[in-house]
Amino acid sequence: RTWPHSRKLLTTILIGSLRFISSLAASSPSYALPSISTEFGTTHNKFLSALPLSAFILGYVLGPLVITPLSSTFGRVRVLQASSVWFVVFNTAAGFATGNAELVAWRFWSGVGGSGPVTLGIGILSDCWTAQERTRMISVYTLPVQLGPAVAPIMGAFITRHLSWRWSFWVVSIASCVFQMIGWILLRETHTPYISSISSADEQEVNPTKIARHLLDDLHAAFLRPIKIFYLHATTQLLALYAAFTYAIVFLSFVSFHSIWVDSYHQRSDLASLNFIALAVGEIVGSISIRPFNEYMYARLSASSSTNQEKAGETKQSPPPSPDVHPEFRVPALLFGAILLPTGLLLFGWSASHTLFPLIPNLGVAIYAAGEVIVLQFTSLYIADVYESRSSEALAGAYMLRCVVGFSLSLVGGEMMEVLGVGWANTLLAGLCVLVGWPLSWMIWRFGQRLRE
Repeated sequence: RTWPHSRKLLTTILIGSLRFISSLAASSPSYALPSISTEFGTTHNKFLSALPLSAFILGYVLGPLVITPLSSTFGRVRVLQASSVWFVVFNTAAGFATGNAELVAWRFWSGVGGSGPVTLGIGILSDCWTAQERTRMISVYTLPVQLGPAVAPIMGAFITRHLSWRWSFWVVSIASCVFQMIGWILLRETHTPYISSISSADEQEVNPTKIARHLLDDLHAAFLRPIKIFYLHATTQLLALYAAFTYAIVFLSFVSFHSIWVDSYHQRSDLASLNFIALAVGEIVGSISIRPFNEYMYARLSASSSTNQEKAGETKQSPPPSPDVHPEFRVPALLFGAILLPTGLLLFGWSASHTLFPLIPNLGVAIYAAGEVIVLQFTSLYIADVYESRSSEALAGAYMLRCVVGFSLSLVGGEMMEVLGVGWANTLLAGLCVLVGWPLSWMIWRFGQRLRE
């Protein structure tokens, strides 16, 4: 945090760019799935057809369990660079796959590597910025990430139509290499405990046996830490559940968009992908518009809390306590997102079900995309405020659940849309958003501090 502002900002942008590449890889094959299914003979089975898309998200489940403990031992930046190289190798291999099973395997392992910037990003953000600064910087960090799910299907659709579905993987690998080369030159270690351990190790006599023993102990403890944090802290569990559900809704849209715009609206496949622009617009507007509101409420509630503590200190005739900034001060933004999510889902579902003018369902997509961004930003900021230097470990547990739910819903989403129809399926999702999101917002506001303790 003592770095110059320009260096911290550059680090934030680079980490956000690497995460953007990961989100591109996650969703770029979505509009190529029909071509992949035709080539590999899986058109008869929706489950097998969706696996090449979903397997990447399954890799996000394993990745944090490996990457988080390694980053505690070897530093965030080194592990980030190694995981990015891993991602490029297996993502490139996916473009050479000769069968569906092989493609699924390469996608899974590329997801493990691609989880690096997802797992470590918010931890690096916490290393560089204070709690109030993170409120502003979260938009800089997440904006490229939020564009990924919208840009990737459009890119994948046009590449598949005019080149080949294989190039949808290779183009992402090329882009990743560009950002990685910049990162290798400019990124520096940010994790203070690791930097301190390196400094103390330099001052001591080198004992290879002792170093190896301590390394194994550190890896074992660090490997268990994200699981312990996730299972022992109620707020992390509740937020992870809600964030997982909102994240899964976006991946469900990847599965359902093709059938809605191509089959119901009779749009050409590559042109139908342009409807993902609505997703991008919603995410950009949600990210930018919520920031001043979040900053205002956070500063106002922090000032109010400090004033109350000073009065309490004067009443007791003792020195006033230091200002206390609670992560719960971000809840007003969460409630705003919790309202937008079901509103957008209902508008999208029923307007698409009745094949209304395309602008109307796209408006619904933009509204729920804005809500999704707000919820995910709140989750990241809340966990970063609570755990500070251990935020990567806490987020690792949250990402695990998020990706399991996203993986599962993307596989069954197509069947659900067929059985219930677009209108009722989105009504079900909207109802779940209300049942989980609204009580959760109140619960964190009212009992968040008690649950954390």
